[in-house]
Amino acid sequence: MEITTNLFTGKVLFICSAVRKGRCTEAVVEQARGLRERGIGVTFFYVKERGLKGYAKGGFRLRRFLKQNHFEVVHAHYGLSAVIASLAGARSLVVSLMGSDVFGPRWLLWLVKFFSVFFWPCVIVKSEQMLNRLGVDHAKVIPNGVDLNLFREISREEARIKMGWSHRKIVLWPANPEREVKNVKLAIESVELLADQQVELKVIYDTPTSMMPWFYNAADVVLVTSKWEGSPNVVKEALACNVPVVSTPVGDVAVWLNETEGCEVVPADARLISEAVRRVILSPRRISGRKVIEELDIDRISSRLMNEYLAASLTGGRGSSGK
Repeated sequence: MEITTNLFTGKVLFICSAVRKGRCTEAVVEQARGLRERGIGVTFFYVKERGLKGYAKGGFRLRRFLKQNHFEVVHAHYGLSAVIASLAGARSLVVSLMGSDVFGPRWLLWLVKFFSVFFWPCVIVKSEQMLNRLGVDHAKVIPNGVDLNLFREISREEARIKMGWSHRKIVLWPANPEREVKNVKLAIESVELLADQQVELKVIYDTPTSMMPWFYNAADVVLVTSKWEGSPNVVKEALACNVPVVSTPVGDVAVWLNETEGCEVVPADARLISEAVRRVILSPRRISGRKVIEELDIDRISSRLMNEYLAASLTGGRGSSGK
């Protein structure tokens, strides 16, 4: 039976790793913001310790925290956070696997698969690719949402003036170059092959969410060269700004880019990527990506999450299985 949307009104605890700058990833923060705008009280519990021993210490802290505070639902983000939530006795647990826990080390995949089968009735993944790799029947695909009020089309000229950028062709690479999975080397090699086009590669990361629409709109194309992803937010955010995207075939990018004229999904090969970027920048026009991702509006995604929260709270942690 389908649960009526928006009936959940309880308090939710978000559990997530915060080893970088003491906070969760922007995708998780944005998810919390979307829920708060719908009247849901969201509290964060940060796992700041590093490594398996660090997570174990975080688990003891979490157990004490749960004994001292009451939440209708506990929502753990990433596999290891969900494992310590289970071991700490979290009830009404909702688990979001984000990508690294499914496409990362094989031991981690088997760990989250084991817990998904035997301990986590409510498991959320971000793409069909993740669902297939996890191989757990009751897991559900709920991508991260996009704030379509924030991420919108802005005049490229206006955006470039605000950013102080030149009028050269700009390829935006919005990722942390220190993360090997993002494959900055491939991005650099691809853009170097476009020297004849006066192309400039802009690497942007750890930027406030409020500023990202300006970066997207100032670019001619957004480039993703990752080795694997769950459901990269940068692709959906760029589409919401009607900015073309060229990406390697990771996560669910093909679902959105194949439906958007002017975007391309290409193999992880510098020559093929450079050719795709060249085609895009030689046809400087806005795309219609916003229409393609309307279903990912953060308000709609928040409603889907609230349905899962309601089911989890009503069953006291046994959750709702089945797709």
